[in-house]
Amino acid sequence: MVSANTKGVHFAISFGVGALIINALLWFARFLFYFKRKGSVNNALACLPSFHIRVMWKSGCTAGFLWSIGNMCSMISVSCLGQGIGYSVVQSAMLVSGLWGIFYYHEVEGQRNIQMWFFFACITVVGIVWLSYEHVS
Repeated sequence: MVSANTKGVHFAISFGVGALIINALLWFARFLFYFKRKGSVNNALACLPSFHIRVMWKSGCTAGFLWSIGNMCSMISVSCLGQGIGYSVVQSAMLVSGLWGIFYYHEVEGQRNIQMWFFFACITVVGIVWLSYEHVS
């Protein structure tokens, strides 16, 4: 259970509601743009991308749920460990994404580019460890 003095976690619900409202407003603005351009409601609706709810509901809900858990855990880690360590550890998720990009999606091509990525990833890890020695209890 999260303690009452953990800052930031109580904003997770309002963040989600705010994101929902902003996305709905942007979707409506996009509809209005197409309505002005096409001149009819049916044509404007036809221009909007499909939600693909039947196909995407399981993976979309799972991704949203996992992102929400990660977001809350990142707020807790920054609250407990401080900006220097907590935020650095949270941002090290980019290293995991980079590894997926290299080994699974093959987004980085060329041996030299991969070596350079690992070199700078090592510098990043050293920086995170170095920052951890600056933590004051």
